[in-house]
Amino acid sequence: MKKKKKTLLWKVESEKDVAPSYVFGTMHVRDRRAFKYKELVESKILKCEAFAAEMNFEEVDHLFMADSMDLPENQTLSDVLKPKSYAKVDQIFNKLVGVPLSHFEKSQPLLISNIITERLLSSDMPLSLDATLHQFAAQNEKITLGIESFEEQIEILSKISLDFQVKSLNWMAKNFKQFKKQLMKMTADYEASDIQKLFRSAKKNSKGLRKILLYDRNKIMAKRIAEMAREQSIFVAIGAGHLGGLKGVLRLLKKEGLKIRPVLLKELNSPDLSFK
Repeated sequence: MKKKKKTLLWKVESEKDVAPSYVFGTMHVRDRRAFKYKELVESKILKCEAFAAEMNFEEVDHLFMADSMDLPENQTLSDVLKPKSYAKVDQIFNKLVGVPLSHFEKSQPLLISNIITERLLSSDMPLSLDATLHQFAAQNEKITLGIESFEEQIEILSKISLDFQVKSLNWMAKNFKQFKKQLMKMTADYEASDIQKLFRSAKKNSKGLRKILLYDRNKIMAKRIAEMAREQSIFVAIGAGHLGGLKGVLRLLKKEGLKIRPVLLKELNSPDLSFK
């Protein structure tokens, strides 16, 4: 990717007489490094009528989400993980979280993987970046929306098989140093605003579930963002891994007939450049 295209923020313009919208790539983390452009992003949110994250945080049913991350009845982590793998995961989990894995015996492996990933990064901020931006938009009386519904997000999670979750957690435990190195690289790529490298990381991490977790969702998100941008000026915050690539949201938005222009984060007075 050319240097001029290394940005997380993109202006979206429709042919209709509607003020410009914006698409911004986020990380679902509380690490301060992800908040590098928070003030600039907030200034763009103020210019828009509405704000949309991947899902509307106001619609989240936390109790239902917690229940959906439980293993099927009569199953535990001790049942689905082999003894050696369980011991390794327990060692890592205890060191990072401060409690034994047995405290989460009923949780799906995916939740354990997510907790470990979160603890490897800093938790400097009270909320994740996307939740922080949603809160800012709500406080400034913007219309708050979700690109996907809460139910759709839960349905996507349900499509990640238990076998896939177990294999992923086993790999993480067995190759923990490599996993940590990959996570740090992804964070560095985000700091560098390199959406193409972030896309490649998302594609690699989703492995056999790329269609479900990445490509199908990109199509849905692009279609809905396009519809929203034709109706009102909207600031959209979605995971940065969804932006780049031939099947990424930015290219799909262009196919929807919208004009996509990068907003340079470091050189704020520079002219916008067409996305090709």
